[in-house]
Amino acid sequence: MRKSEKTLRLCVSAIKIYCMVVNRKIEKIFTVEKAFTLIELVVVLAVIGVVTHLAVVEFAHVVDGKREAAADAQLENVRYAVFRMTPGGECEGFLADMGRLPRPVELDSRGAIATWAPTNGTLAELWLKPPAAKAYALRQATTNNLRVAEEEMAALKDENIWVATGWRGPYLRLPLAKSRLFDPWGNAIEEKDSAGLVRVWATNGAIHAVSHYGAKAQASARRDVSLDPHREACKVAVYLQYAEGVPHVDECAWYGPADGMITGKVESVSGNVVVCDVATPGPKVLSLRRGGARVFARPVDVPPGGKELSIRLAE
Repeated sequence: MRKSEKTLRLCVSAIKIYCMVVNRKIEKIFTVEKAFTLIELVVVLAVIGVVTHLAVVEFAHVVDGKREAAADAQLENVRYAVFRMTPGGECEGFLADMGRLPRPVELDSRGAIATWAPTNGTLAELWLKPPAAKAYALRQATTNNLRVAEEEMAALKDENIWVATGWRGPYLRLPLAKSRLFDPWGNAIEEKDSAGLVRVWATNGAIHAVSHYGAKAQASARRDVSLDPHREACKVAVYLQYAEGVPHVDECAWYGPADGMITGKVESVSGNVVVCDVATPGPKVLSLRRGGARVFARPVDVPPGGKELSIRLAE
């Protein structure tokens, strides 16, 4: 039997006893006109006190339970805002648009993202546009829009490739008139609070987990939502089937979003299979080339978790 059911039965029993005592005394008043004795009054008051105490304790447990459920849901909302797959297999969220996980940023006195290096980072990039980020738009893979090493610039430059990239939040909405994210107990969700409890976990400038510590803010009650699976390298295996007499392609390039710009890589093709390491999940564009000229291109949504996505193409 659950604790709440036991408590409820105890309260009901106490109320029944109280009612029996009161009913018996009322009968006596109307029959012999006798008043309550001091002992009877003390017993009745004690019963009322016990019932009230049990009710208050049980109510507190119910409230804490609801707040913990709300805190768990809040963590899931953060995960959903960072990355999600639609029923149709499309990638959405901050990671899909920006090509990276959110960075821990600090807020200034006006509630805006501060320009200085954060000492106590928050998740504010999920509801405020990062100062250096470009707005979401379709962009060409030209020199102005590519963010790759200089030696890869010429190989990836392709004005016929368009990639959707940039910030199009808010990905997470705050309550009205709030500029910071708080848990159901009023604690700011930041890297560290005054008690030393970490709620935003970051490594190498990327947030990889978010936590809450329950009603009593104890480390033993900590619950996490990990974003680590979204950081794992993802591979796209392209299987090529050639018609008789058709020359084989010799390069496979992939393009993806990068803070409102475009990143990518060129892979050499040998045989009928090429495996592209696309680094992060999300929407990409694959381009097959022969002799430096593009012969085929298609968008691909790469799932998270380091899983290999297989594509079979017939030329």
